[in-house]
Amino acid sequence: MNTTVDTPAEAPRARILFVDDEPRILIALKALFRRDYEVMTAASGADALEILRQDDIDVVVSDQRMPEMTGVEVLRQAKDLRPRAIRVLLTGYSDLSAILSAINDGEIFRFINKPWSNVDLRSTIAAAVKASAVDYVKEAVAPQEDLTARVHVPGIDDVGTLILDDDESTRNTLQRVLGRDRSVYTAANLDEGLNLLELHKIGVIITEIAVGGELVTDLLSALRQHHPSLVAIVLTAKSDAEQGIDLINRGQIYRFLSKPISEGLLRGSVNLAMRRFEILQKHPAQTLRIAAEASSPPPPEADRRGMFQRIGRLFGLTA
Repeated sequence: MNTTVDTPAEAPRARILFVDDEPRILIALKALFRRDYEVMTAASGADALEILRQDDIDVVVSDQRMPEMTGVEVLRQAKDLRPRAIRVLLTGYSDLSAILSAINDGEIFRFINKPWSNVDLRSTIAAAVKASAVDYVKEAVAPQEDLTARVHVPGIDDVGTLILDDDESTRNTLQRVLGRDRSVYTAANLDEGLNLLELHKIGVIITEIAVGGELVTDLLSALRQHHPSLVAIVLTAKSDAEQGIDLINRGQIYRFLSKPISEGLLRGSVNLAMRRFEILQKHPAQTLRIAAEASSPPPPEADRRGMFQRIGRLFGLTA
């Protein structure tokens, strides 16, 4: 009597698309990842988009500097063609305009600096694959909708916006413009900001890149770890490529906007940010799609350590 034993079907491997106009780079990437994933390659943006039209892709990794079509444009169109796919950009610190466009238009998961470390690249791709497994929830915008007008979203209109900026005139202006739509709170330093986060339900934080001479990257990184549904917008007069990369990789900021800003763009950006907050509140698993890099231990200084501990207590994660 013959006995058959059912063996479980092998789970399908994640499908990664690498886009680069240098064949040697594509060969190296395929060799590095083919054991763990199904690897596809494209030598141009046009080839990449054709693959995206035909195949379901989990992660798209594109070089920025390519002829005819930049990596940012590839990822922008990939977002429309395959919104579930996680997007990663290979770039250099000098590509400031590309970095800002990637944040605001491509909504990328990570920047990877060239030349990269294979260890770091493997870690980033693994995180991207994990994020891609979460079902995508579309942030719908109705055709012809005026995003500068108030958008009433049931259940979140009591959620406030926090403005963190040490310039009083900026705080006053933003409060005047945004206060028509919802509650707006302002803080001139990090400590005041944490006080307001303790007292009020905040969905969106708008912050300068540095407050009181101190970069906000650590703060946003800690908030991302403890309050992943909080949506961050950086509004600054100081556009810095390296800091922009850090703010995405460690803080997963939603937008990077430059001062001065029009009232329409400001209100539209905040309305979209509030929509994202609502989605993340309703679908907590979506926060995995915007998971930031794991934070390194906080600096040893007492005030920094105190800030991280306070954020942990604020969201009930530490004693």
